[in-house]
Amino acid sequence: MSRLADRLDGDWWVLLVTDGLGVEFPPELYRDHDDAEREAERWARVLSARSGMSVQRPFQDRWEIGDEWIRLVPSFLPEDGSEIWVGSYWTRDGSPEPEAELFADGNEAIAWVREPSAGAVLVEAHDAAGLAWARYRVRGGEEEAEVHRAKILVGQSRFTP
Repeated sequence: MSRLADRLDGDWWVLLVTDGLGVEFPPELYRDHDDAEREAERWARVLSARSGMSVQRPFQDRWEIGDEWIRLVPSFLPEDGSEIWVGSYWTRDGSPEPEAELFADGNEAIAWVREPSAGAVLVEAHDAAGLAWARYRVRGGEEEAEVHRAKILVGQSRFTP
């Protein structure tokens, strides 16, 4: 394995760029909060320049640029694996719960997407290279689950003596 980490299990900071009820770009994973925050700030500047909208900071580890949100979410991967997938579940009210569930295996991640919660009925499901999603009907509304293969990034602090 590379110098990135001896093992992939453990604590991570997940950087999500969302647009409405979905993840807009592949999630990024960081071991260090400062590195993740620096990259979130960079995403905010890029999205702001692209849209012409200002960056709002409603609270720590959140940036809003119109309908696009950048979220830094602490998460934990309980086991080592060859890759990491990030899952998000969007409830009827538009909130992600969980915001960033980590999986050490793509098959496990895709199974999570396809497993309806209590009272949910699968309406539609799709998967492609590196992502999968499903839409559910729940008590008169709709909810969505999605998983993406994550990008594991080494921040600047890894290279500072």
